[in-house]
Amino acid sequence: MKHYFYNLITVLYIFGSLSACVPVQSTNSTNTPRTNYYPDLSFENKNYKERIKTVQLVHFKGSQMVSTNNTVIELGGNDRLLLTFDDINDQQQQYSAKIIHCNKDWTSKSNIQSMDYLEEFNQFPIREFEFSFDTKLGYIHYEWEVPRVKLSGNYLIVVFQDNDEENIILSERFMVHENKAGINYKISASDVVSKRRTHQELDFEVLLNNINVINAGTDIYPVIRQNNNWLYSKKAPEPLRITDGNKRLVYEFYNGELNFPGNNEFRFIDISTVNFKGNGVANINKETKPISITLRADGVRASEAYREWEDRNGTFAIGNRERPNTALVSDYFITEFKLNASQDFGDIYIVGEFNNWQLENVNRMKYNTNTGMYQNSLLLKQGYYEYNYYVENKDINAIDGSYFNTENTYDILIYYKNSQLRYDRLIGYTKFNSRAAQ
Repeated sequence: MKHYFYNLITVLYIFGSLSACVPVQSTNSTNTPRTNYYPDLSFENKNYKERIKTVQLVHFKGSQMVSTNNTVIELGGNDRLLLTFDDINDQQQQYSAKIIHCNKDWTSKSNIQSMDYLEEFNQFPIREFEFSFDTKLGYIHYEWEVPRVKLSGNYLIVVFQDNDEENIILSERFMVHENKAGINYKISASDVVSKRRTHQELDFEVLLNNINVINAGTDIYPVIRQNNNWLYSKKAPEPLRITDGNKRLVYEFYNGELNFPGNNEFRFIDISTVNFKGNGVANINKETKPISITLRADGVRASEAYREWEDRNGTFAIGNRERPNTALVSDYFITEFKLNASQDFGDIYIVGEFNNWQLENVNRMKYNTNTGMYQNSLLLKQGYYEYNYYVENKDINAIDGSYFNTENTYDILIYYKNSQLRYDRLIGYTKFNSRAAQ
């Protein structure tokens, strides 16, 4: 059985000293639209069972791993996707997966049948699994290679147990794009004077040279994400102007319509070993089961001057420093986070790719009146994690601050809603670094 995991030592060497930007806008998962196709299914990256951990959708081009979080692939290209996850369990379970084609804004499934976008029957047993070994907390690791699809657009993988489609254990998004639309872009300081030091402004244009669109102003639907994060994305307003015979759409605004908080570099921890204290670790207790790790207390950074360091914009990497080439020996740790902040902040969440940027109770910091700190403990697999703290419904990050200089990754997805089709196409895509786009 093949495993596609990071060699953590190599990853840490590449990362250097890392951490960047909290999501753009808050979307509480309790308000996420649900579908009638499966009861209780949300169209988002989500674990539905507490025992399901470390879900990753690994993106390959050929045999080369591209990423574990930016699941946008090219239609008809040599891209592959591998779904991996752990089940904190000592007995193998019968899991199956289905793929749902969704509309452009992830509120419902498309009006097409699975035979329109799949070559195979839409129920795939997940047969690849192995048991962990030499770990205090046992788990079973599962892998499934996602089959190719025939149409562009938004897709949701749904994994369920015992052939019961109502017994969902996880859902995971991916997107498939065509190359029908060109995209030019530029990042600058905000045109809103009060936000020039805190926000990044995006201007872009869409070139429809390889496709005919009759109502380009209303049928083209651009979406921008910061740091590969769907929950904190923005839909662009209708273009400011359309030129070149309905082929060039200009998205340039002056009142903050496409402003994104620059946020701050991400905090990070290294829990890849229990033989010494990695970055951010204050104490390791190997006598508990599972092993418990206490992190150094974080502080509020919002009033501090901006300090630059290299990060990977909220990602995480799994690995064991002592045995980096053996994926199944990475253990799970109870990891305690602490934040030295006033109780006046209210609800504070730990956010990052590792928890799907979810603003849920399990990720909420709890204020301890005895210590005068916010605290929370999470079950994390050995590795390297980036995170920030987030206060809901705040334009500027109240804990970590926001700075125009912060390096962020952006991508732009161009959807096309054709009234003659029963689904939304994803006709263009680009990804870029904020500093390279200035």
